[in-house]
Amino acid sequence: MSRGEKSIFAEKEKIYKNVTDTFVKIYRRQGLSGLLRGVTFRVFGQILSSLTYFSIYEGVRELTSQPSIAGFTASCTASFIICPFDLINRHVILLSKKATSQQEVQILKSLQPLRFPKEIRHGGGWILESSVIKDVGNRHGLKGFWRALPLLMMYNGVHSALWWSSFEFVSGILASMYPETSRVLRNSASGIISGFGVATVTNGLSITTTRAQLKQASIREAAMNLYRDEGFLRFFTKGLRPRLLQNIIFSFQATLVYDSVKQFSLKEEYKSKVTW
Repeated sequence: MSRGEKSIFAEKEKIYKNVTDTFVKIYRRQGLSGLLRGVTFRVFGQILSSLTYFSIYEGVRELTSQPSIAGFTASCTASFIICPFDLINRHVILLSKKATSQQEVQILKSLQPLRFPKEIRHGGGWILESSVIKDVGNRHGLKGFWRALPLLMMYNGVHSALWWSSFEFVSGILASMYPETSRVLRNSASGIISGFGVATVTNGLSITTTRAQLKQASIREAAMNLYRDEGFLRFFTKGLRPRLLQNIIFSFQATLVYDSVKQFSLKEEYKSKVTW
């Protein structure tokens, strides 16, 4: 790597020092709307993919009795739906950031190739989202919205398979240790523990997927650039803390909602046989 390239990547660390610093700077510069930028668009895609995920998961699990296989299959299928929403949302988050120095401007430009004037980047409504959709479509056609799909499917599939496997394992241990404890409480704790472990294992795949989508690079190029720029250890630890936090919260919510829906959907003749 040249001296100039090393300088750029060293400067990237100066934008945000840690999770707390990131939160504070975004809130000071853009307020609450900055922290929630793109959330409406992302949630819409998440709802569609989640409905697909749980429908396929239950169907495959009933056929195979293997939660890991069901989770892998469901995630790979749901990835096809969430991929365009995920890609657009990542661009929107970066494009809407307000830089306070020329150095930050150059760093943000180096992270993704799309360019829009200020009135679009910081405009209200869905003007930025619609502009990103139009630009990506003009540049790459429909296939541009599913960039890095194989890697996203691999990441989500492996993540889900490992999560369900570890969830079943941990929940079994907790059930034997605390048989009198509420099943919902045990499962929520199992989800949190599983989310923590799986996020650590799959962090490198997540970073590579993000780079391939944003920089519009091939999977191989994104992985090689990440290894070259950050080194082997950072491949697994870069951005790990916010990802851990995200996975822990999501795992808790997912298990809580999943168990609640199952409890609500249980037929009357079986309700007395299941302890919640």
